[in-house]
Amino acid sequence: MTILIIGVVLFFGIHMLPALSANAMIVDRVGEARYKIGFSLVSFAGLGLIIYGFQLAEFVPLWVPASWGRSLAMGVMPIAVILVIAANAPNNIKRFVRHPMLIGITLWAATHLAANGDLASTILFASFLTFSMLDILLVETSGRFKTQDPVSVLWDVGVIVGGIVLYGVLFYFHASFTGMPLM
Repeated sequence: MTILIIGVVLFFGIHMLPALSANAMIVDRVGEARYKIGFSLVSFAGLGLIIYGFQLAEFVPLWVPASWGRSLAMGVMPIAVILVIAANAPNNIKRFVRHPMLIGITLWAATHLAANGDLASTILFASFLTFSMLDILLVETSGRFKTQDPVSVLWDVGVIVGGIVLYGVLFYFHASFTGMPLM
């Protein structure tokens, strides 16, 4: 469990820098290129430790998951995946959904909390849920939100189709990378 917690602290610690607008000070000191390299290395190290630590964590039950939790996750996850993709591509979804990446992560984390009742899952998903909701609040209160210009509806179609395809891949290979088969 320790490796999972260290990974969570590293991953979210480095991601709090832009959320708290502390990255500008660091960029001034070390330069943008070094900042981006350092940010990426710490992020990947944290994510790697999260994945490795989650796989190593022994199962410690905390509660019995909701009977509807698994169905909820399967129904909401296509939307969450589409929103995460929408955050990283030109589309009109961003014009109507503020913070699609953070909302997608919120949906992913919340539904997985409902579907799992063990300690490692709670640490993982509660961390992502807390960070995404906190980041939405910080972006809104800091005025850093940027409006999006309209683009061709073909981008929206591509984002939706890509999201559904990615969801299918994640669904099919879920057991391979989480140890939890969905079928």
